[in-house]
Amino acid sequence: MYPLEVVTPEGIVYKGEVEQTVVNTADGEIGILENHMLLLTNVVPGKLRIEVKEEEHKEFAVTHGVIDVRGDKVIILVEEAFNLDEIDVEREKELLETAKGKLEERESLSLEEIENYEKMKERAEILLELAGVKVR
Repeated sequence: MYPLEVVTPEGIVYKGEVEQTVVNTADGEIGILENHMLLLTNVVPGKLRIEVKEEEHKEFAVTHGVIDVRGDKVIILVEEAFNLDEIDVEREKELLETAKGKLEERESLSLEEIENYEKMKERAEILLELAGVKVR
């Protein structure tokens, strides 16, 4: 068991002792167990699974952020975290359509704008899939 904190700009989403944390990173899905090697890497949108001893696991939809695995604790800092049943499907559909529309006008966008709309598109697609909506 080790201490885990999941934090967004709004505050702490989860804090407690866990057996394992499974999160999506830029390099793929990783599982963190007690005494994991030190690690600092990017979190990408996807499902965060927290396994707590003698309880069912907890699942959240998370967006972009970082995970900091220290010798004695794990901190996940993300832009957003939702219970899977709290995903606003209509809002995500609107964001997805907006991003797709803007990306069709790619020539008129700056590189930063393209990156932001790609990030918005990826986020919306993943959250919709986690909510059970097929988008791809």
